[in-house]
Amino acid sequence: MSAPPTDVVDRLQRLAAGAPGGGVDPDRLWTRGRRRQRVRAGAVAAVLVVVGLIGATTTPLLVERAQQVEPARTDERMVLPDVLRQPGGWEPAFPGNPGRLSAVGSGVREGLWGSRNGWWGVSASTGESRFLELPGAADVFDVPALSADGWRLAYWVTGEVPGDPLTMGGPSDEDAAPAVGVAVLDLRIGSRDVWTVESDHGLATSGLAWAGDVLWWTAGPISPAGETGVRASGVVARTWDVSTGERDDSPSGAQGVSGNSTGDAPGGFVEQRGARRVVLVSGKDSRTRRLQLPAGTPASAGVMDLAVSTDGKRLATLLQPVYGTFDDAQLSLLVGPIGGGVIPLAPVDGIDAQSVAGWRSSSKVVLASLADVEEGRPRRALRASTVDVTTGERTDLLEFSGNTPQVAAEAWAAEVVPAPDAPFAPDPRVVGLALLVGSFVAWRLVVRVRRRRGDA
Repeated sequence: MSAPPTDVVDRLQRLAAGAPGGGVDPDRLWTRGRRRQRVRAGAVAAVLVVVGLIGATTTPLLVERAQQVEPARTDERMVLPDVLRQPGGWEPAFPGNPGRLSAVGSGVREGLWGSRNGWWGVSASTGESRFLELPGAADVFDVPALSADGWRLAYWVTGEVPGDPLTMGGPSDEDAAPAVGVAVLDLRIGSRDVWTVESDHGLATSGLAWAGDVLWWTAGPISPAGETGVRASGVVARTWDVSTGERDDSPSGAQGVSGNSTGDAPGGFVEQRGARRVVLVSGKDSRTRRLQLPAGTPASAGVMDLAVSTDGKRLATLLQPVYGTFDDAQLSLLVGPIGGGVIPLAPVDGIDAQSVAGWRSSSKVVLASLADVEEGRPRRALRASTVDVTTGERTDLLEFSGNTPQVAAEAWAAEVVPAPDAPFAPDPRVVGLALLVGSFVAWRLVVRVRRRRGDA
């Protein structure tokens, strides 16, 4: 057997010279070494967690800074994107005043500790969809009301109440934000004005609608009813002329406005009152009209979804075979001239839809319907098209992606442009987890390399 190489002998001698003396306790050395390993592993774990948290918390800020939109414009430009897209939960909001809007809708905003309801808008200048920061917004289901020209936005506002705060969602909640009035944002200059009404627990909200410069809103005090319920009383309509500041608690002839039953009309809105009666509102004035359905229509039938043409001469609606019954069925389109106290309605041959969205011109109504999509995708795509009520010609207009928003009346006549790409907005929790895993893998590689070098 040959002798070991000289360099190996020298290394063994150096190691032997540096070895601890005979008086050292091996168990104590082992314990100290294990303690150092635990401290080192704990420090590494803490660093990895900090890296993950930093990635999770800074990702939204970095995305928001990288995805800045154009400053709010004050010109008269108005466009509609060919896809009205609900923003993803992690997408950023408009910075400050969003400027003129062509549509508003409801959505869900995600956060590190959970999700919450949020409102989003579509820029009339660029067609971009972003979330809206609405100061003091109340916990209500009603979508904010966008004026016909897209320059004003009204929404329910919260505040302090003397008693337990209540919302239409149910019993008292310490964190509830009850409605106490309405706020109006002037999107041209970014100003905000508020009208609140005294109540012990908050307001039960009914609806918001614009009639030119006049905001109609209906609400009344809410109070507890039993252990789990609430009830409303004294629900009345109010009008607010934002151009003059005049506020009226009891406009003549007002019966209240419901956001679910109002449609577009020039200088105002049209509201349904029962199966065969409508109210045309302009400014502070209202006129009631009776609807005459086509001959042979069953007595159980009624109408839904109303809209008046841009010249104020035609009313469009959908025929419900059984009034008040809602499903995904396509309904026949009815159109009639607005003249005296009765509006005679007649079907437009071969045209049906799921809803009437508005009018693009004096003869072209905008309808929304479910449509076939590309192979492999769900069929539940909702698309808007225009129908010429004089010829029956139908033309595709745009598509909805996500919740269907409320579109400003004047926006339906705007130019349709390609929708901007959605901003890159990943889930920051996933980003933080990826950074944590990546950092751990990198640390293990460093440890392995150092060990190999030590064994060399």
